[in-house]
Amino acid sequence: MGRKMALLRLVREVPNPRLPPLSRPISMLFRSQAARTRLVAGFCVRLALVVGLIGSSDAKEIPTGVEGHQSGVKPFFEEYCIRCHGPDKSKGKITLHTLDGDLAEGQELERWEDILDVLDFEEMPPEDEKQPSDAERQAVVDWIDGGLRDYVDHASKASAAPQARRLTNFEYQNTMRDLFGFELDLVKALPEDPKKPYHFNNTAEFMLLGPEQVDRYLDNARRMLSSAIVDPEKPEVIRHEWNFEPARYTLAGSHDDEVGVFDGGRRSVSRGVNMREWPSTGEYRIRIKAGAILPPGYDEVPLRIVMGSHLRHDAGTGDYHPVGTVHVSNDVDHLKEFEFRGRIENHPYQVGKVLKSGKEPDSMWIYPQNLFDNGQLNDHHSTGWEFDVPRAVVRKIEFEGPIVDVWPPEHHTRILPEDSLRHADPDAYVRGVLQRFMTRAFRRPVASEELDRFASLYKMLEPGFDSLEATMRETLAMVLISPQFLYHTVAGDEITTPEYELASKLSYFLWGSLPDEELLALAAEGDLDDPEVIVNQVGRMLADERAGDFIDNFATQWLSIEKMKAVNINLNLFPRFLYTVHRGERSGQEVLFRPTIRDYMHEETVGFIRELVRRNASVLDIVDSDFAWLNEPLAAHYGIEGVKGLGFRAVAIKPDDNLGGLPTQGSVLVGNGTGSAPHPIYRAVWLREAILGDEVKPPPAEVPALSDTAGESADHAVTIKDLLALHRTEETCNDCHVRLDPWGIPFERYNAAGQFQAFIPQDGARVPRFNEGQHGDLKGYNDALAKIFKIEVDASARVPHGPEVDGMRELKDYLLGDRDKDIAENVLRRLLGYGLGRALTYRDRYAVEELLKTSEKDDYAFQDMIVAVCKSDTFRNPTPNQP
Repeated sequence: MGRKMALLRLVREVPNPRLPPLSRPISMLFRSQAARTRLVAGFCVRLALVVGLIGSSDAKEIPTGVEGHQSGVKPFFEEYCIRCHGPDKSKGKITLHTLDGDLAEGQELERWEDILDVLDFEEMPPEDEKQPSDAERQAVVDWIDGGLRDYVDHASKASAAPQARRLTNFEYQNTMRDLFGFELDLVKALPEDPKKPYHFNNTAEFMLLGPEQVDRYLDNARRMLSSAIVDPEKPEVIRHEWNFEPARYTLAGSHDDEVGVFDGGRRSVSRGVNMREWPSTGEYRIRIKAGAILPPGYDEVPLRIVMGSHLRHDAGTGDYHPVGTVHVSNDVDHLKEFEFRGRIENHPYQVGKVLKSGKEPDSMWIYPQNLFDNGQLNDHHSTGWEFDVPRAVVRKIEFEGPIVDVWPPEHHTRILPEDSLRHADPDAYVRGVLQRFMTRAFRRPVASEELDRFASLYKMLEPGFDSLEATMRETLAMVLISPQFLYHTVAGDEITTPEYELASKLSYFLWGSLPDEELLALAAEGDLDDPEVIVNQVGRMLADERAGDFIDNFATQWLSIEKMKAVNINLNLFPRFLYTVHRGERSGQEVLFRPTIRDYMHEETVGFIRELVRRNASVLDIVDSDFAWLNEPLAAHYGIEGVKGLGFRAVAIKPDDNLGGLPTQGSVLVGNGTGSAPHPIYRAVWLREAILGDEVKPPPAEVPALSDTAGESADHAVTIKDLLALHRTEETCNDCHVRLDPWGIPFERYNAAGQFQAFIPQDGARVPRFNEGQHGDLKGYNDALAKIFKIEVDASARVPHGPEVDGMRELKDYLLGDRDKDIAENVLRRLLGYGLGRALTYRDRYAVEELLKTSEKDDYAFQDMIVAVCKSDTFRNPTPNQP
């Protein structure tokens, strides 16, 4: 990186009459990567001259092997490294004096790779220590790289069995859904999968299987099969109907058939409808007849149906689950019928279900809910404000379940088809049922001995049950707890060929679920391993809606945005973040089961990555982009005007919007803050881990808190930057913070709620909490804050071995101009590791290098990078997890 910065400095000094003088860094003149690429091409002649100046050196090449270690590498360590990483001191618990340099024997290769990376990135030695010349550093880098490459080339010929790994809960849920053709919420009954920030949990390291889990899988299997295989007799259908008239309920000021943003009258439809009788299993249907009251400037009202169970006269004891949302645009003179469907088993109101109160529910409710949100719901407008915004009108609600339009339903006949063999040759019928189901469940053909084993199990169970349906439910439940179902498909015999393994790899990578018929057919024909076929299949799979599951799971773990949910936001400082009731007995309490800014921030990040993949945009757009993924309430949160409605869409942004890319998204900023203030260290760790691909070790347990190390001097530290400077005066803290603080300080102009904030309170000023009586509404509160927020935020820092950057704009420019290849390599490694279901090691280093060269030719296009991963030998061919 030092060499790159020297290049840029020299390029700026070489005159070119066709270009304007560079009064700012090159990267600041051009926001897009394409523009920067064109700029570099235009400077090719000057760059060649500069390279000639910098590249000259009289340093000698280090011989390979142990000889080179003794003659070149060991002296280098003694000169620049051993003082801090030797027998007397081992900073970071890293020592170098014990390395023997015999890489060919495969010893300490992970440590050698770590050394290679810190030297290549010029992270070591620290800037305040004696520095080697570029030539000295490069010679050692080349020696380590050559030794690693030779070992990997030799070791790659050795065979090793992959480690078995079970399906993650995410994969299990999707697999059961696609196997049966309908979805039950099964994950709640399973132990949570392990989580580690910035790591994927779909690896053998995390995906272990214990006896308790098998018991829970069996309960889930029985539950699923009791719904999938029905009894021959049609069940009784339960129907309910409620009608509402446009009568005015004067105390509330609204009509009984209206659904406002806030609760209407005590007898209105917005209070919900009550059922005392409902089915225990099966699909249900809810129909509503509705229209909209739309003030000028509004086109629709989002109307959601929520179902909940609770004790009568005690609504706080229940559970509530959304059924679906429609966007109503027709007026009340042209009412339309809208239909919602769901599985009754997914709602916690079956007989025997115990609520939070410890009692069984005695009623089930259906609630229409107006989700309109323009970002001002918590601004505490005066009573009557809700009549100036869209309202829904619901004249009728109907419930029907279970649905028996076709009996038995398709999910039953898919398992137990109507076939003459059932009576003519029951054994043959049972074997046919088992073979079809097991082939689908195992994601490959079934071996004859496997089929024999489960056919024998069926015969053994048959005397204990009174019907074929009941016996088959229990037999197939055993199929669903077998290792062939719960573990990933691995080639190992004539039945489970590499083609079937590849089909499962592709489907669990891009869908998080089992392969469909097309993938299995290609595997059976032996055509799937063809690179062109893979290109076509990856394109087809990414266009499927199931790819959205992959992107959500991948992005959530990669970027570690789930932790945002655990941050306790200070609502006194950020009163818009959650929604509260404005009046009545529950005034000030959070509105139940309503989406919040936190929910929208998660969708912002996942939807942004999804859009980059859809556009096949450069992965470098994760750092900065010319659009943001927003809906109206989130746009209002960020101060962006002109966005209407709850639907997310790409919104063009300007530089002064202070958005673009991942670093300015709320999920990142909130998740890496304290809830009251930003936290530059958390944000620095996020940037290095999630964007640059570094692994930042957690602080030692004995390291004191930030304020403790600053001691009494902390009282005089006006800003977090001052406090960090004091923190670095402690030697035990400085080693880590000198490499972290500069990455986090440029985030300081974004507050704990993810909003741009150029000023902070003046020294000693007390920040008032929001008070409706004192401030009136949110505008009044912001006016009060403006009077004390007088100190301009200092967000300037010099990145390690790099330039001074002031704020997010310059940090992004530096990242895109100087660390672009590191960013692209990080995304590539994330995709490959997630797709393989294992952590990458030094053995994958050079496969990644080749993939990166391919991706660079395509400007690091996101979708092309996914295709390249799927076409690679590393992905297509079974590879060992460990050396």
